[in-house]
Amino acid sequence: MLMRMRMSIAAGAIAIVSGVISPAKAEEVYMIRGFLNVFSDGMNQMTRQLAAKGIRARAISNGAWQDVASDIIRRAKQKKVSYPIVIAGHSLGGVEAPRFANALGRAGVPVALVIGLDPGFPQPPAFGKGAKRVINYKIPSGKNYRRGAGFSGSIKTIDVSKYGTDHVGIDKNKNVQSLVISQIRKTVKK
Repeated sequence: MLMRMRMSIAAGAIAIVSGVISPAKAEEVYMIRGFLNVFSDGMNQMTRQLAAKGIRARAISNGAWQDVASDIIRRAKQKKVSYPIVIAGHSLGGVEAPRFANALGRAGVPVALVIGLDPGFPQPPAFGKGAKRVINYKIPSGKNYRRGAGFSGSIKTIDVSKYGTDHVGIDKNKNVQSLVISQIRKTVKK
């Protein structure tokens, strides 16, 4: 009996150590806030909601995507990237989302999903290779995402005017948040 208890404890210790040595891989979700990070609190809200569902999500400032992309590319070379990768951006963050996905694509790092929340002010650049699926939730006067050289994925545009939102409120609108979170959860299978 004592021998069986010792073996059971030893087996448990091995299982715990194994879990530490070989952690399960998880997705990488990046939520890019808009201009000055002031009007995009909805990106922070969705990041918290995704984390509560066990999804590895991180809200980042607009302009920070370049450092994040460099880190992902470095880790990809070391085979330390977790897939799938999802990028979502509001306003200026939605303009930067194709740049982020394109930078990863040029380095051979696939992006499973890009979501725009009324990308705006300058016209977003066209998507090149890298992004497999793109969804643009926008108001009627908002900017469209476009296909560029090397893009073989899909782009879907969804008019959110029926939810009574505007450019500043789109990321905080509960109906739009539900759509975004649903698409991310479907993509990461959680």
